[in-house]
Amino acid sequence: MTRKTIREIMDVYLKNDVPEPVKGSFETWMTDQEDWQEKHEALEDIWNCIPETDLSCLPAAEDVLADALGKEKMRPGRVRRRLLWLTSAAAVVFAVISVVQFATGNVTETCLASSDSAKGHFILPDGSSVWLNRGSRLYYSGNLDGRTRKVRLEGEGFFDVSKNESHPFVVEAYDMDITVLGTEFTVTAYGPEKVSAYLQEGSIMAQGPGLSKGVLLKPEQSITYDKAASTYSRSQIKSSNHTSWIGDKLVFSGTSLYDICETLCHWYNADISCSDAAFASGTKLSFTVRQEPLSEILDAIGHLAKVTCNSDKNGHITITPSIN
Repeated sequence: MTRKTIREIMDVYLKNDVPEPVKGSFETWMTDQEDWQEKHEALEDIWNCIPETDLSCLPAAEDVLADALGKEKMRPGRVRRRLLWLTSAAAVVFAVISVVQFATGNVTETCLASSDSAKGHFILPDGSSVWLNRGSRLYYSGNLDGRTRKVRLEGEGFFDVSKNESHPFVVEAYDMDITVLGTEFTVTAYGPEKVSAYLQEGSIMAQGPGLSKGVLLKPEQSITYDKAASTYSRSQIKSSNHTSWIGDKLVFSGTSLYDICETLCHWYNADISCSDAAFASGTKLSFTVRQEPLSEILDAIGHLAKVTCNSDKNGHITITPSIN
């Protein structure tokens, strides 16, 4: 098959809402080794035709496509990647699927990615649903049809897991593992320093360093692991604190300045830190963020918490106690 023909097929798939059977056939064809070089070149053609002004609406476009196309030519039998273009109400999102050849055969790893400016909604092969908050990625192998359905999260995700008692669902988030049978919960893991899980409905088991037997959470309970202090903390929290971002807003209810700063960093893709002195004040705030500019939110925080928000020449924002 010629490169031109392959490009035409890809264009039809990417620009139209194709039926599920057609989508499945396309995805199978994309991962087949036949005409792999031509497929790779067709992907390059599509990438090169995207105007730079359009890249902002393609979540993680530069990272994902650069990774998919690679500086090094991909070879059949080594590593192959394909692109799925999925749509959500907020934006276009990519799924990059890596097919790696092992001695035991082909193992498919899927990476679902949301952008730094929009969340993404995905349906996993087992029927489970996941919302990925801004700047998040979810990885899984195969079709999640093994004895244990394992996924790996970097960022924040809200999961609605299909119940299957014989095949537990496990979210690996750095040092913490969250095991469920069927439930709704949120996991936040933007880095190994701090990982938390919040249960909205059902039950989950959290395991990690020092938790050999695990901790069972009940609805509206959360657990947070602080790697630096090697400690865990459990608390009872309103669901809106952890799930409001799905509805394109943030709801803080009795939230510490530190947690507010951390959330705003990801929501606005900003660099914000809370000084030890400001954090030590123990101030907790309650307010809602919708579409307001970050500057307005910081002004409100300054007024409510009696702190000052200063920005340096590199755009880093530091929150410190106000001087009376």
